[in-house]
Amino acid sequence: MSDPRNSDRDAIDSIEPSLASSALDRTFGAHFGTSTQVLPDDLATREAMRQAAHFAPPSPQTVSNRISRVPEISDPVPAPGQVPASSEVPASDQVLAPGQPPLLNQTPARELAKTATSTYAAACELVAIARRDLAEYNQAVNSLTQVLPTATATLQQGGRDGWTQALHRPVSADAVEADSLDEKPKKRRMPRWAIVLIVILLVGGAGVGGFFALGGPAYIASMLAEVDESAVRAVLEQDDAFMRGFASADYVGESTYQLSDVRITQAVTEDDGSVLVDAEAVLTNEFFKSECLVHLIFVHASQADRYPSMQDAETATSPDGEWLGTLSQSSATTRAIAGVTNDPDFPEGFSPTFDEASQTCSYTGVGALDMWFGSRKTSTPYTYTFDGQAWTRSAGEVTEEFSYNADALAGYYSAQDGDAGRMTSFRIVDFDASTGAFSIEYKAASSGFNPQTISGVIACQMTSEAAGEGSGSFRQADGFVYAFSGDGQSSGGDGAAHIEGVLGLDGSILFDFSGDYTKPAFLFGNPSNESMEISGSVVKQQG
Repeated sequence: MSDPRNSDRDAIDSIEPSLASSALDRTFGAHFGTSTQVLPDDLATREAMRQAAHFAPPSPQTVSNRISRVPEISDPVPAPGQVPASSEVPASDQVLAPGQPPLLNQTPARELAKTATSTYAAACELVAIARRDLAEYNQAVNSLTQVLPTATATLQQGGRDGWTQALHRPVSADAVEADSLDEKPKKRRMPRWAIVLIVILLVGGAGVGGFFALGGPAYIASMLAEVDESAVRAVLEQDDAFMRGFASADYVGESTYQLSDVRITQAVTEDDGSVLVDAEAVLTNEFFKSECLVHLIFVHASQADRYPSMQDAETATSPDGEWLGTLSQSSATTRAIAGVTNDPDFPEGFSPTFDEASQTCSYTGVGALDMWFGSRKTSTPYTYTFDGQAWTRSAGEVTEEFSYNADALAGYYSAQDGDAGRMTSFRIVDFDASTGAFSIEYKAASSGFNPQTISGVIACQMTSEAAGEGSGSFRQADGFVYAFSGDGQSSGGDGAAHIEGVLGLDGSILFDFSGDYTKPAFLFGNPSNESMEISGSVVKQQG
């Protein structure tokens, strides 16, 4: 809307919109500031309102006098379509709208002021609305910097905007007139910015006091502190489980680990002040080397009371103060840097070969079973493999080898059982331990009247086979049966001799012998070629 001061009709009364607005507030406040009614529809009521707003006096007056002499309306303004309570209006107070004829039975009306127009009335209404908005705005702003009252005024009935902001109660016309007659100088109110500043200073002062009282400097220091490698090393070295390493000690000896090459890869400070640290480290002992990844949690020692779960954590010192830290997670890649050294199955002579590239060790286990006539050796290849956590052992194909003890077999044997007494001499000679070949030199006598003695040499060969059913006392400790057989010469008869035998458990030899001899004639006749047979056992003579 255009400024009323720019209207050629209202040029003389340019200051009057604000003055008229004040008058309207005091006298007809119920008709302004509403969302449902701007001006009454009744022309007589409008004229009365304009009379109150512009009050054209019969003689010049000052602006202040004109405001103080706003006429009072004793009768209520009639609603549209109603007849006023008093049908007679004094001629001096009759007011007509422009273009309307005088009321019947009344004296002619006096001329209205130049500002008594609908345009000017609408402008006054807008001014009143603006002033009401300004008052509401001021009240809202004041509520932000002042203590809110315990009781507020109710909203004006029929308000135009429906806000919930508490408004001042409308004052009556009598109260306005009394205030205008006896105005007291208003006290100068403290500027709003000063109030805000004071509140900030008070809150800030209280905060600073609480900051120091609650250990604020220490908290700030803990938030700014940084964990370094020395703190990480201290926590790890105090963790017994970590310092025991990541590899099993099977097949190796005990060796203490040493921590080295600690390096922090990431450190993150959480909102609660704790520090999460990721780091790398190396654990090494005589046998293994582990490249470790660790995750630790640290809290500054000055804030330990805020972390009950860290009360038993390890203590570490760094340039930024003392920390409490604990190892949360750890993993490692481990390699063997030395071979296995112990195996309970080989208490003596255990010396495997270590291949670091393949992370394996090789060793051949040899087992020997000694018997009176020889020894059986068993060879088993073993492979030890390190899988990153422990050494494991696997066995290969077993091979066996038997070797005879020539010295134990060679020599003289004497009769022990059976007809072995007829074997007057029994001697093993030329025993070959590698092949099992040997010779028996013997002397034997026939039975009966006029016995005949024969002698000779028999070439024999040892053989062995796994013991089966019926082997009885011939089964040796290694599960085998060792037998021999051979053919040779005899000094009598057709000159042939044969022997078969088996080695016993206690240094004895059980045998069956047959040899040719010549049987002389009895009184008359010719001698004959016969064969004697001897069965029994002999045992090696000592010394």
